[in-house]
Amino acid sequence: MEKDEFMQMLKPNISGEHSSSNAKANLSFTKMQALGNDFVLLDEAELVSVFTTLNVKSEAATLSKLAVKLCDRHFGVGADGLIIVGQSKNDCDLSWTYINSDGSTSAMCGNGIRCLAFWAVEKQIVKKNEFNVSTAKGAVGILYESALSIQSDLGLPLLNPAMIPVAEANAEPVVRKEFSTSCGKIFITCVGMGNPHCVIFNPAFSADSYGQVASELQKDAYFPQGVNVEFVRLRDSRFAEVIVYERGCGLTLACASGAAAVLVAGVLEGCLEREATVRLPGGDLQISWSGEDHHVRICGPANISFTGTVDLSPFKRELCQP
Repeated sequence: MEKDEFMQMLKPNISGEHSSSNAKANLSFTKMQALGNDFVLLDEAELVSVFTTLNVKSEAATLSKLAVKLCDRHFGVGADGLIIVGQSKNDCDLSWTYINSDGSTSAMCGNGIRCLAFWAVEKQIVKKNEFNVSTAKGAVGILYESALSIQSDLGLPLLNPAMIPVAEANAEPVVRKEFSTSCGKIFITCVGMGNPHCVIFNPAFSADSYGQVASELQKDAYFPQGVNVEFVRLRDSRFAEVIVYERGCGLTLACASGAAAVLVAGVLEGCLEREATVRLPGGDLQISWSGEDHHVRICGPANISFTGTVDLSPFKRELCQP
């Protein structure tokens, strides 16, 4: 490539042509974390306004590209996922869009929903301690007591293989299904919590092999939409230690929907009670699976790390690319 041609490519970034519109292209964000699982939160109305200024279409493909940019830990804000908070929808007080750091979408993120709840209460978007959030999984009920105690009601776990989804011929729950990996035989139990989970209790191999096995499972055709993989060491019937490899972001400090899936899988396998503590590298969550309404509930903390603004004008070219 000739020097002049190369410099022409750089021109939009070095010429200052967009400097006069920088203020209008600045987007406020809130960086949050729950047990070390971190997120960038955006207000949907403000995002749409900035997109309009930049003449960028607010559509799914664009939002995925934005998530990749903002979640990049070297060139962006850095996060496991992007949360876009919308106004009331489907008779709920708020709505959300959740996008993983690789640009893929997910209907549910248990830690993310608590961060959204804390953000909404802190900003007084909602002025009550019980409210509902509209998600692709359905309405999620929130009970806010404090930053250390935020309960989310994720509703019914999905056990029908087609709903998880997993490529299983019958409609029976997948419990202790034998699976072959490069590290040996494992037994998996599959649960849907608005995203797919594969739970493995007390694997025979060491933690050094978890990443390899998780990668094999996530690429397997048995999981057509990928899968979050949970490796569980049981301490007793009310306490489990879990390592999670999430689809879309890999090894993570915490995955609340994964912790919920572990409890459901443990009840199905007969090794956990309906209420238990699930310890993740980032901290503990209290999980319950009601024997009455059969809803799964998660209780744990969330907090704000910092707030700031980001200029989206340098991203315009990439956001507009097909």
